[in-house]
Formats: sequence, C-alpha cells, structure tokens
Amino acid sequence: MRWAPRRRCLLLLLVVAGAVLEASAVALGRRDKLDPLDPGRGGEEYYYVQESNLYCKKCPPGKYVASHCKEPNGSSLCLPCKDDESIGYPNEYTEYPNDFLKCLPCRTCREDEVETSPCRPTSNTQCACKSGTFCSPDHPCEMCQKCRPRCSQDEVELAPCTPHSDRQCGPPTGTMSSSSYNWIVIVSVVVPAMFLLAVAIALRKYGCCCCPRDGRDLSRKSCSVVDYLMRRVTRYQRGRPETQDNNRNERRNLVPVPGQDPVTLLRRSFEFFAQDVPYKDWKRYGRALDLLENDIVLAELNDKYSLEPFFQMLNTWLNRQGMNASVNTLLETLRRINLGGVAEDISSKLVQQGFFQYEAS
Repeated sequence: MRWAPRRRCLLLLLVVAGAVLEASAVALGRRDKLDPLDPGRGGEEYYYVQESNLYCKKCPPGKYVASHCKEPNGSSLCLPCKDDESIGYPNEYTEYPNDFLKCLPCRTCREDEVETSPCRPTSNTQCACKSGTFCSPDHPCEMCQKCRPRCSQDEVELAPCTPHSDRQCGPPTGTMSSSSYNWIVIVSVVVPAMFLLAVAIALRKYGCCCCPRDGRDLSRKSCSVVDYLMRRVTRYQRGRPETQDNNRNERRNLVPVPGQDPVTLLRRSFEFFAQDVPYKDWKRYGRALDLLENDIVLAELNDKYSLEPFFQMLNTWLNRQGMNASVNTLLETLRRINLGGVAEDISSKLVQQGFFQYEAS
C-alpha cells in the first residue's frame, strides 16, 4: 500500500510533463508559422539556397542576385540591371522582388507594333499595334490585323478601331431601342407561358377533362392535352429537366479513367485549358493558382505569341503541388474567378475524350 502515494506522484508528474511538452510544441508551431525564413509559410520575401541551407532575402525590383547571403535571414548582394551602352538605356529588367542570378531581357517590339513605353530597370517594354491595326486580348498576338476601313452605308460606327479591338459597326441606335427589345421578349416568352397556364387551369377547374386519379370515366385525349400543357408551363417556369441533370453532372468531380497514369492524364488536360481559357485571363488564372509573379514572368519568356507560356505556368503549378495536383483544382479555380462556363466546357471535353470520368456519387 505504501507504493500507492508514489504511483500517484509519478502519474501526476507524467501528466504535468505532458502538458509542458504540448505547450512547448504549440509555441514552437506558432513560431514556425511566423518564421519569415520559410517561404512556404508566407515568406515570399525570402528564397532558399540549397548549397548553404540558408534563407536569403530577395533582391528588390530593378536588381538581381550577384551573390547569396552568408548568414540566416541575411541580405544577398544585389546589383542593378545593366544599361546597354550602345543604346544608352536599360535593356534588362526585374519587375518584382526576385532571386534571379541575372536580369531578364527586355522585349523588342515587332515591325507591326509601336513602342508605347520604353524598357526600364523595373518594367518591360510596352508595345501596341500600329494605327489602323489591332490584336484581340482574347488570343496570343502573333500578328496585328487590319481594322475594318469603314462601316457600310446602312450602319453607323459604334466603337472606333483601337490597338486592342476592331472597328465596331451596327444599325443606327434609333432602329431598335432596349425597351422595344424588352417588349419583344415579353410578347414571345411571357405571354405564351401565361396563356398556356390559364388554359390548363381553366380546363381542370370547369371539368372539361379530368385526370385518372379522380376516379371517374375520362377522356384520355383531353387529359393528355391538359397534361401536355402543364408540362409546357412547368418547362417555361423551371427550365428543361435534362439541363438540370447535366448541370448536376458538370459539378461532380472528375477522376482519371482506370488503367491510365493520373499524372499523364493531368498533363494531357493542359491542352484543353490552354485552348479554352481566354488569353486575357491567363495571368489572373495563374495568380489564382497561387503562382508567384516571377513564375508568370518566366513563363512569358517562352514563345509569347503561342500557348507555350500557359503550358509553362501549369507545369510550374504541377511541380509545386506534386501529389496534391488535381484537375478538379484547376476546374474549381476557374469557377472561383467567374469562368464557370469555361470550366464546364473543359470538364465535358475531358470526359468525351476518355481521359476522365465523373466520380460515382
């Protein structure tokens, strides 16, 4: 019995020790979360040097890393982007905090473009199509296209030719006002729906026909007419049932088809994203996937006038995500930036091509 107090004391000591260790672990975890040296925990200001196993502070825009830091959380030696002596102004730049070992080359405008802003140490050259030509922001600009020279005699100019859009022509504004268009919609859609509803209600109310559930002798033909009218009214009010089923399918997650390598199928899906995501939304999409600005800039160093920069962005995302990469993340990110229609189109194409299938509910 005399060992009982000692056992109780030992048990108490174990409980206290456990509490202390847990508190220490929580504090250590908080310190780790606030650790500015780890770029994975909000440390985009720092970068990791594998050779020295150190985190160094990135260089500011307009400079590059000449040599890495020598101590933890230290500053690297940063030198400014060089000027081209032959032209007298910078031909290299870095636009964001970076860990580049050299500055990026400035863009050179094509023959069919004009320079709207010169290259600076902190920004790339800005180019635009020459007067009378344009490039749509929805697609990579391989070559500027000529704008429409003028509108036809029965049209008026709605918008002029700009470097980003063609001249827009249309009928004179007085030919059809918005209010007239609204009345057309009301007459062609709402009125027929209300008429069908009124006829169906009247037939049922005044006993012109009745349905089999009333238990009386019925005229099948008249009942079928009423049922048809009710179905038409319901379709006007709620939309087509098959469309609702399709929407439910489109929202279901995709899974790779059995027997195929999931990573290979994911890489094959990139082509559909590159073709369907509008060019003007590429950068916004990359940022929504948590890519850094420098990741996007480096991707653009590839053939800027093709789909290659988009492939490069997705490959960077795939390498960062590793085993956590999923086509559903790519689709959900599109929905999150209000490109849900594009996401549904891509999802349907991936299923039709036999790369993915809908996850069983």
